[in-house]
Amino acid sequence: MANEDLTKNKIEKSKKILITVLIIFFSISLWGFVVYYGYTYAKDYIDTTIRNVQQENAMNIQQLSEEVHTLKQEIVNLIQSLESTDSTLSDSASLQIRIDRRLEILDQNLKELEKSLKILKEAPSVQN
Repeated sequence: MANEDLTKNKIEKSKKILITVLIIFFSISLWGFVVYYGYTYAKDYIDTTIRNVQQENAMNIQQLSEEVHTLKQEIVNLIQSLESTDSTLSDSASLQIRIDRRLEILDQNLKELEKSLKILKEAPSVQN
């Protein structure tokens, strides 16, 4: 009887140890899964955000380049107009004023575009 009680105690003790080990194992496994899932979710989110910012920057740079090209073309057209009408400019003060105003507007637009382009160039380009 005493041997049976000792054997039952040992079996119960072994079962408790086994249950404790299994609980610890599953707890560690669950914790590892949560950490891994959190890491992959955060990494995917950050990568997606970086890609979106890069795409937006590329579109903005393309748009700015097109605007700069348009402004350059307008300046060329103005210079050609000035050269072709050089003889009449001295007679027409109002035309000179309009051309000066247009050049000032174009100069302001060009300065704004240069500032925007500078900001976009200074933005960090994150590569993975």
